[in-house]
Amino acid sequence: MTTMTRDVIVVGGGIVGCLTAYLLAGQGKKVTLLESHSVGSHASGFAFGELGALEGAGLPDPLLDFTVWSFRRHATLAEELKASTGIDHQFQYCNRLMLAFDQAAVRTFKSHLHWQQKVKDFTVQWLEPEEVVRVEPQANPRSHGAVYVQRSASLEPYRYTLSAAQAAERRGVQIVLRRATGLITQGQRCLGVAYEGGQVQAGQVLLAMGPWSAEAGAWCGYQAPVVPLKGQILRLKLDNFAMSNTMHHGGSYMALKPDGLVWAGTTEERVGFNEDPTPAARDKIMKDLLDMVPALVDAQLVRQTACLRPLSSDGMPIVGQVPGWDNLYMGTGAGRKGILWSTGMSQVLVDLMLEGRTQVPGAAHLDPGRFKGK
Repeated sequence: MTTMTRDVIVVGGGIVGCLTAYLLAGQGKKVTLLESHSVGSHASGFAFGELGALEGAGLPDPLLDFTVWSFRRHATLAEELKASTGIDHQFQYCNRLMLAFDQAAVRTFKSHLHWQQKVKDFTVQWLEPEEVVRVEPQANPRSHGAVYVQRSASLEPYRYTLSAAQAAERRGVQIVLRRATGLITQGQRCLGVAYEGGQVQAGQVLLAMGPWSAEAGAWCGYQAPVVPLKGQILRLKLDNFAMSNTMHHGGSYMALKPDGLVWAGTTEERVGFNEDPTPAARDKIMKDLLDMVPALVDAQLVRQTACLRPLSSDGMPIVGQVPGWDNLYMGTGAGRKGILWSTGMSQVLVDLMLEGRTQVPGAAHLDPGRFKGK
């Protein structure tokens, strides 16, 4: 059996695990990252990749400040990772339209404008139907209007995760493709991690296991309230199709990506750990897509993918020290906003592991202890 000794062990090769390993190595820590499959092989590699910072769980309260901090950090970190690895993860700023197709949606969207328009990072305004079509000629002229967000951003999630992993390796992080099987413990301390064929001893351990975080409950006695939330995405091709904004409607989205394909999604399915693409999801996404952009009726379906996102019971990330343990940490539960929140989650983890505190705003709301006794 192989035994190694490191400063930190990270279990999980998604975006949170890779970024945290990269940042820790930048502080001189010797890090081993364990991943049972391959880096970015699940939700981090198959997400949509748009960094929508003005809607979703925890917004505006209590996570607006945390979300905006995470959004801002992507810009600097994206440049840093690209410079280190040369991988073009396609980070770019973009504008987005949140389309309304009934008066209930109009009322809901307008009710959020009062706080969205105060976030200085974005320009947010309401567009009437005729203005929507002027801004984006591909948009369905039958909409009732839209929220227009300027200077949002997007990236290609798999390339981004891969660049984080490779940049971490350049800093000395050791990536081991083995499945973790348990923790090595003594009292309230975690001494290391056992994996298939060996073990790693370390001073600190991070569990960044995505929807598989519940598996670690048997290892540490803390049952994270995380379930897999399945999401599916279509990639379509239509010759001579042009579009300058991303569009959203009813929980679905679509965008023309730098690869020349239209990406459209998504679903929110609670079906356990089934990752198979389904015809029902394809049809649901296509309906929402054609509601937004009727011209895509003739588009060719190139690929359909599915992934499992880690969703916490309150929709907010679980980030911090595991209750009852001196040196065991967890980062998971971000649901549909895992790519956006990954920068904030990773920085909080690094700060807590190195200093015992963090200046990232809103981090207190992410503490795993909030579920203790529930």
